[in-house]
Amino acid sequence: MTFYRPRSRSVLVVLSVAALLGPSTPARAWGPRGHRTVARLAQERLSPTALKAVRALLDEGDDLVDIANWADREAYDLPTFASSGPWHYVNVPIEAERYADRYCRRGDCVVGKIAEFRRVLAEPQSPKAERLTALKFLVHLVADVHQPLHVGDNDDRGGNGLQVRFLGETTNFHRLWDSGLIEETRQNDRAWADRVRRRITPEAAKGWANDPVETWANESLAAAKKAYQGPARGPRISTGATLGKPYQDFALPLVEDRLARAAVRLAHELDAIFR
Repeated sequence: MTFYRPRSRSVLVVLSVAALLGPSTPARAWGPRGHRTVARLAQERLSPTALKAVRALLDEGDDLVDIANWADREAYDLPTFASSGPWHYVNVPIEAERYADRYCRRGDCVVGKIAEFRRVLAEPQSPKAERLTALKFLVHLVADVHQPLHVGDNDDRGGNGLQVRFLGETTNFHRLWDSGLIEETRQNDRAWADRVRRRITPEAAKGWANDPVETWANESLAAAKKAYQGPARGPRISTGATLGKPYQDFALPLVEDRLARAAVRLAHELDAIFR
């Protein structure tokens, strides 16, 4: 996957048009609503100790929801993070059985960066500014690695090069998975969070919480395989495919499940760091 980031409102308009015309679209995971959902549900699950520590790092009045999209929106304007695009994904061939470290060269991928920012955040002697930056990236990247197309690589730039028709509209496969499926529900942030929250049962949360980040990537790889096959489990979806309500009904539970797991795991990570 190649990661692109629009730098201004005018560029964003151009890229929105490009989504209809060709494959040169920005690769983002989940879109703002998905990231806010993960942050909101994770924050609800934080222990009092972790919540206090998080608030001590954040600017006054901010919470995890406020920083959930910082890595997509503001980080690139800082020289240190101008080239941080590859941190948001890992290219694992969709034919592969599982994630392996060889797909994360020099640790410069979402799996490696989650481990790195976890270490920085857990070091109380690190400067507060560095720990705050680590928190902002960790909140975002934990959600990113749960987006199937930020792990499964089908040689189409994370689905950006795959043009499809979804419910009568032209889009690309990545945009469909990061925001199109969620937006099509016509639910606001609160309603969508309620929908995802229902998937977090005590039994499910207990089963998800202690999984290592490599397991998160393996799950996303498996979900990407399903995403490219669709409900019929036939040949992989190719450019020009028409996807309708059967695909939406098939895909939305996958989206909900990935976001629910991300929220539980983010809360678990922060609780472990700030215990």
